[in-house]
Amino acid sequence: MNKLYKIIIPSLLSISLLSCSQSIENAQVFIATNDLQIGSNRFTFAVADKNGLVNSESIEVSLNGDGGYPKIIKSFNFIEFPDYYNTELGNGVYTQIIEFEKAGIWKLKIGDTEVEFDVKDISNSKNVGDIAPKSFNSTIEEKNIKQLTTGIPPVNENFYIYKIRDLLTENKKFILSVMSPAFCTDPTCGPQLETLNELANKFNDLPIVHVDTYSNPNQVKSDFENRKLNQIIEDYGISEDQWLFIISENGMIIAKFQGYASFEQIEEYLY
Repeated sequence: MNKLYKIIIPSLLSISLLSCSQSIENAQVFIATNDLQIGSNRFTFAVADKNGLVNSESIEVSLNGDGGYPKIIKSFNFIEFPDYYNTELGNGVYTQIIEFEKAGIWKLKIGDTEVEFDVKDISNSKNVGDIAPKSFNSTIEEKNIKQLTTGIPPVNENFYIYKIRDLLTENKKFILSVMSPAFCTDPTCGPQLETLNELANKFNDLPIVHVDTYSNPNQVKSDFENRKLNQIIEDYGISEDQWLFIISENGMIIAKFQGYASFEQIEEYLY
């Protein structure tokens, strides 16, 4: 399983944080997006120093491909998580759209810490522009809520009333969220559910579908080793991480997020 990703300390990519980087030492960089490809990608990461997660409003970043070329310099904006657990810590991630020109190993450097990541020719998951698979998902009419999600009550049961196949057949725009709230591989599933609730309140007629990563959520809580991946994981070519897709009326994927997607990031695709 991949997390708001593993920390690596090799020497292949250079992210330099201009305003903050000089003051950040022994930083830890957590890359949330590891399914990257040549072309346009939403690149997301978090940074921690000795004082905890860094939450400056923006960070100037430079990214270097293998051998130092190409070099990309861009400002990353901070996206704060909804405070789902009332921590008042102001935690969040930095995100930006990046155009990667070539596949291979890239490097990211913050202060004296270097992290490497891989860019593929083509990502493993379904891409923007692809037709969404007509995956099977059970609904609240067929199973009780404990058989549909590892989420802790209260759970928004409206996220379990729609079938993906029906929405695609009926030419409905909808949001598809795939994650396992109790076994999220990064700390953002709670905030993501809160954001989905906020979206549901504003866009009353917009179907939102949550499919748990595991097809046996009730059993997996007591025996994680016997978890069974939901078929949707294979259908969409995704990992056990947190994913969100926005699918248009004609069945096309118009947005894809690995890791946390903010209210504003999602909202821009809903008009």
